[in-house]
Amino acid sequence: MKILHFLFFCFLSGPAGLIKEKHNIWSAAEGANASLRCPLTLSGSTKFFCKEKCERAEDILIKTDGSTAQSGRYSIKYKNGASGRGIVFLTFTQMIKSDAGMYRCGLGRPSAPDSYSDFEVRVSNDLDRNVGFYRTQTEGEKITLVCSSTVYGHRKFFCKNQCKNEGEILIDTTNNKSESGRYSIEYRPRSVYGLYATITQLTKSDTGQYRFGYGNPLSPDSYAGEYVLVIDDSNPPASTLQTATQSESVTAGVSTHCPDSSWLLVVRASLDGVLLMAVFLMLFYISKTRRNFGLNTRENDTNMELSVTHENWDPTSKHKESKSSRTKPTLHY
Repeated sequence: MKILHFLFFCFLSGPAGLIKEKHNIWSAAEGANASLRCPLTLSGSTKFFCKEKCERAEDILIKTDGSTAQSGRYSIKYKNGASGRGIVFLTFTQMIKSDAGMYRCGLGRPSAPDSYSDFEVRVSNDLDRNVGFYRTQTEGEKITLVCSSTVYGHRKFFCKNQCKNEGEILIDTTNNKSESGRYSIEYRPRSVYGLYATITQLTKSDTGQYRFGYGNPLSPDSYAGEYVLVIDDSNPPASTLQTATQSESVTAGVSTHCPDSSWLLVVRASLDGVLLMAVFLMLFYISKTRRNFGLNTRENDTNMELSVTHENWDPTSKHKESKSSRTKPTLHY
């Protein structure tokens, strides 16, 4: 039955069960100072920041019970968020090529964290070193930016670049949810961040700086800003290929260079068919085994009953003899 349960689990989960949400990718220029926010689902005392598998001592960049810590070019700052959640702010100074790779920040032990977040860092010479980190996304995908400001305003906005003129304003609304073409903004009162701005069907022309927040967009009361880099990731550079290969054993995210979706559908359909056939054969085998076992049991019971009757029969018994004499016919001559 354990095998049957396992097959049912595999069939119901399917190949898609092995594919989870894609990890965030952050890009920065060589020599830049860059910071990012690492949101967690819990709050805790021990914070850590590590690279790659986080299994070796040299993988652990920072581990502390304090709210701030620094080690070489890396620093960490912890802040309690809303609803018992924590936020870790990470900073890289004077970034170098070898900073590229997979990272993890979290709470608890690095080898078995209570809460953590995985992300990928890429280092390039083609970016502005004054910007810091670019949130990196692939063409055709969508991106959601978040604003965790504690200052709330009835008026919300979403704009590109510096929001210095009306032409840069994408959305300006007093509603909790508004949409304009590929751009949308939504305020969720009881959510982790509150304000969410989304761009769908990304193109390379979407690369740039974005601001979103509360109040008048030309003179906001509160806002968050983020730089977005949209790339064609079908042919990533060699350094990216190396990082993606390493990330497969570190995170559950999908590799950034996936096969064509139609091929995935064919593979999944084939695997689903094989799993379904395996479940059917297992059910048939169990049913047949139980039926044969039942027949054998009844046959053994019958043989046992006959054997017991035979063993208890005494040919010298008077009862048997009298019964035989009563049934034997009398011949008259």
